[in-house]
This record gives sequence, C-alpha cells and structure tokens, in this order.
Amino acid sequence: MMNRISCDVVQDLLPLYYDDICSETSKGLVEEHLADCADCRSSLEQLKSSLSLPIQDMEVNKLEGKGLQSIKRMWSRTRSMAFMKGLFVAASVCGMLIVGYFGLFRWNILPVSSDHIIISDIRTISSGEVAFRVQIRDGYSFAHVKNTVKDDGSFYMTPVHPLIISKKYNASNPVNGEMFVNPLNVRAYQKKYGKDVEITSIYYGSPDHPILIWKKGMELPTASR
Repeated sequence: MMNRISCDVVQDLLPLYYDDICSETSKGLVEEHLADCADCRSSLEQLKSSLSLPIQDMEVNKLEGKGLQSIKRMWSRTRSMAFMKGLFVAASVCGMLIVGYFGLFRWNILPVSSDHIIISDIRTISSGEVAFRVQIRDGYSFAHVKNTVKDDGSFYMTPVHPLIISKKYNASNPVNGEMFVNPLNVRAYQKKYGKDVEITSIYYGSPDHPILIWKKGMELPTASR
C-alpha cells in the first residue's frame, strides 16, 4: 500500500497526470488518492473540460487549418507562376531588343549601290593577284565586303552596310582603298570548304549591277604593286 498524499500535492500533480508525463510512482499515488477523494476527482474533471475541445470544434479547426494551408499553397504557386512569367517576358523583351539591335545596327545585309562605287587602276601584279582601287561615295566611312563564288566561277565582292548606320560613321569624304585578289587563292579557300571551282571572273559592287574587274583571258596592265 502506497503512502497517502495530501490534496495539495495531488492538485499540483493533476496536470502532469492528465498529460501522462509523471512517473509511475506518482501516477500510482494520484490514482490511489483519487479513488478516495471526491474533491480531487472533481478537479480532474474540471481540468479535462478546460483543456479539451469538443470533437466538433476540433474538426472545424482542422478543416479551417487545411483550408488555410490550401490557400497558402495556391498563393505560393500563383506567386511562383507570376514570377516565372515575369522572367520569361523580361527575357523575351531583352532578346528582342538584342536581336533588333544587331539586326538593325550590326547585321550587314544592305548592299552599297554600284552607283556609289568607282573602280580605277585595275592591274595585275607579279604575285598573280588582280589589284584595283575602290572609292565608295555613299556618305559613310566604312563598309564590310561579302564574298560569294558562283558555280560558273564568278567571284563577287559586295560591300554591305547594316540597315541603320550610326552617325559616327558619317563621312564627308569618300572611302578609298586598294583591293588585291588572287584567283588561285580564292579557289584554294573555297576548295577547303568543299567547293572546288576555277575562278573565271571577278566582280565588285551590288549583285543587281556588279562592276566587272577581271575576266579570264582579259589583258590587264602589269605592275610591280
């Protein structure tokens, strides 16, 4: 038989007893006391009533909690989707701006009209090259040259500009330069990339109105340089 304990001690132990976290010895003492003490049993019932929610309230709270969790997850997904959509739109806009910039200012696709090109001093030199002087009078200080070899052996040199040219390339004086073309070297270069064609003519200027520089069999003045 365990020693009987006072009501004050049992009242202190009741919360631990209710939560089932007291020792087996304390639990036995409390249960022995409760068997003979109506006041302490009443205190235990009051403790149960104050700490326990009705089942219906617990279910309502549980459902409300699930609803809040669902709303939270939906909000998180919505924010994530909005963020990803924003990134996609921003990347698309940046891509379009970059493509537009290079397309308008960097992509050399606009041929210089042959009306703005003057060819002079066409000659051959000892190295086998065809040399000539080019003057471009289209108001700009530069031009890239696009080279094309046709199946018939025609070699076209086309000066090209971007669609829009920066003002810093505006020039009041024409562009002057010397060009040197060796038909054998052009053929060797083309052969390296799978196209072995004998170069039979050289043209400079716009494809719709190219200027003939040299044609196989044509006699040109000879110079040392």
